[in-house]
Amino acid sequence: MKKYLLSTFAALAAVTMASSANAQTSYYDDMYVRVDGGYAIGMKKTEGAAIFDAGVGFRLNDYFRADVTAEWRPWGRQKFKDNGVEVGKADMWTLGAMANIYASYPVYDKFSVYATGGVGYSYNKTDKFKGEYKGEGKSNFAWNVGAGVEYALTPCVTLDLGYRYSDLGKAKVKSYATGAKLEEDVRYSDVKIGMQYYF
Repeated sequence: MKKYLLSTFAALAAVTMASSANAQTSYYDDMYVRVDGGYAIGMKKTEGAAIFDAGVGFRLNDYFRADVTAEWRPWGRQKFKDNGVEVGKADMWTLGAMANIYASYPVYDKFSVYATGGVGYSYNKTDKFKGEYKGEGKSNFAWNVGAGVEYALTPCVTLDLGYRYSDLGKAKVKSYATGAKLEEDVRYSDVKIGMQYYF
């Protein structure tokens, strides 16, 4: 699955880069910065968390753009099971970085819909719980897919409302008594609202 996502992302990036090479606009006109905030709905053993991210990007042509974002998910919680029996919940936070590409379609003046996908890195850090398990950090390959809508408030400012399914790899804890490690998948459905500012 990871190899398929990486190859798809690389192919899309190559096609859009080639398309943008023919563009006649100034590079600076197409660069942007973005900030987003929202709620990450937990899936299965992952509970909900806030999500904040910021990044920089570039509009490749009228239909494609790409950006790199850093994200933070505070105040999350993760359930853990041992041999099928739930042993408790650990507080958890996540830091990550994503490289994303977007395919947009203008519905009418100032309003567009888009599909998006990205790959990157996540670091999931748990805290101890019940006095029996030690919290630990884990680095992971991460990926996301989603969709959203954009509305141009001004020629330079765009409002963005989107949904994204995010797979952030695994979270883990370690038993003080036995040293055994428990790992669980970290999955979220993100609902975000943000703004982009084009230079």
